[in-house]
Amino acid sequence: MGTSRELADYITDMLEPLGEVRAHRMFGGYGIKYGEINFALLLDDLPYFRTDDGSRPAYEAHGSTPFRYMRKGKLATLGNYWEVPADILEEPEILREWARIAIEAAIRAHKPPKKRRKRI
Repeated sequence: MGTSRELADYITDMLEPLGEVRAHRMFGGYGIKYGEINFALLLDDLPYFRTDDGSRPAYEAHGSTPFRYMRKGKLATLGNYWEVPADILEEPEILREWARIAIEAAIRAHKPPKKRRKRI
């Protein structure tokens, strides 16, 4: 499993107008963050955006599939991340709209880390 830096650069360049978007190494691929919130994965040279119940139907309508991987010899599905359709990748304005929706889904799902109590 691996992903090229070129794809990470392409995606972050396309999404630059949205604000603080950056790629970071993650699981043999890349995660893409908006600020401190992860909203996309790049694995095996395929981009996946965060979805929720409101955005998932658009991915299904394009014939997209959720991110799948092998775990302990079995196929596992990460149902909140769906492959970005190829035709969307070719249209920067549409890609930014889908990314904005993915960012909103990631923000809604984000749970800030709990503060640890100081021991006295």
